[in-house]
Amino acid sequence: MKLIELCPVTKLQRQKLQKNYQILKQEVEKFGKDYQKKSYEKISEFPDQDVIIKSVNNSLISCSIEVYHLQKDGTIAVSIDAYGLPTMFGIKPSYHFYKRLDGSVHY
Repeated sequence: MKLIELCPVTKLQRQKLQKNYQILKQEVEKFGKDYQKKSYEKISEFPDQDVIIKSVNNSLISCSIEVYHLQKDGTIAVSIDAYGLPTMFGIKPSYHFYKRLDGSVHY
């Protein structure tokens, strides 16, 4: 079975969906890099939240932020998932990082 049989969209529609994914990916990476600069305390203060990043072509690009404790040493894991534009198969990009108590970040 070919991909076109599984997802019957035109070439133009497919290109639009791929472009949407790229837009979401760029925005969530930009937001994630800024967000990881926040202090450990600020990040852990609001563990789960939804944030509007920006508006593109009358659509709001948003992200959901999930923070959870991962290790006994206090390291927290942060997952930022983008949404707001349709993409191929509904797959949305994410940005992940780990924040240590001393404020350092690792991936």
